[in-house]
Amino acid sequence: MRALLLTLAAAGVSACASAKSPACAPAHAQPGATVTCEVPGFPRRPYDIHLPASYSPSNPVPVILAIHGGGGNARAAARTGCPGGEIESPDCLHAAANREGVAVVYPNGTGARLAPNVRTWNAGGGTRGWQCVSGRACKDGVDDVAYFKALLEHLARWVAVDPKRVYATGLSNGAAMSHRLACQMGERIAAIAAVGGANQFATTAACTPPRPVPVLQIHGTADPCWAYAGGAAACAQRDDLPKISVDESMRTWATINGCTSAGGAERLASEPGIETARISWSGCRAETALIRMDGGGHVWPGGWGYLGERIIGPRVDGWSANRVILEFFRAHPMPDSPAR
Repeated sequence: MRALLLTLAAAGVSACASAKSPACAPAHAQPGATVTCEVPGFPRRPYDIHLPASYSPSNPVPVILAIHGGGGNARAAARTGCPGGEIESPDCLHAAANREGVAVVYPNGTGARLAPNVRTWNAGGGTRGWQCVSGRACKDGVDDVAYFKALLEHLARWVAVDPKRVYATGLSNGAAMSHRLACQMGERIAAIAAVGGANQFATTAACTPPRPVPVLQIHGTADPCWAYAGGAAACAQRDDLPKISVDESMRTWATINGCTSAGGAERLASEPGIETARISWSGCRAETALIRMDGGGHVWPGGWGYLGERIIGPRVDGWSANRVILEFFRAHPMPDSPAR
């Protein structure tokens, strides 16, 4: 496991090469800039922000929180959404979002003691026989909801943020953290898109957002790290306790969002060995959808196969998660009245 975690960390080894980051101020918020900032109260956990070239303080920008997986870090998350891991590619999540006038923030979880750039999130679980996901963040009981609240408060001091268009996405542990933010920060997070990780928070606590939250889940049925059917399967953190299944996670959101039934599967893409379909629930007060990749692994579709198929399962290259996620977020600003 240690070797695997070090491999994960190597994917973003420069994410926090220095514990000291600029004290970010409006003067740093330049069009097209990439800036690293500390989060007040959370030392050595800075965030990177990619501002669009169209940024102007007179025109507040939407913001996507793109949350790394367990064992990763901010730079690894940035590479995950890039074909081939090429962070300068115009097809990266931050590049595609910036072209639409959207800023992308890559935050950092809690670092391991001996490998501080191997980072995790406390996304929930840990009692009632359920696994806590994951790592040191869980062991130390880190309050990562407080971290994201502090991050957003800090960001709003120096960047003009559109408060109705703050979104969360992520892979694996980052996906599970997105679910937790939807449960506990539904008044701030307009919508989420979770890739390869489900709502573990709801296994041990009440998920009670103040409003229905639009949810898009993307998951492969051949995912060896977070099995579609749930259970204790894992790629890095070994734990005999289970993770929630994708179907149970979706049932939870369908109930929260007042859905009446799941619709049929609409084919989205096809490639050798993998069929991708979109399943949308009906009668919902907020869009609730699952993109199921039959035969797909623990991957960001169209992104970087960071550890190879032997570890994370079959890649999915027939469609772009970046495009689908951006379309989903574009369709779901925070409603004027957030009440249920």
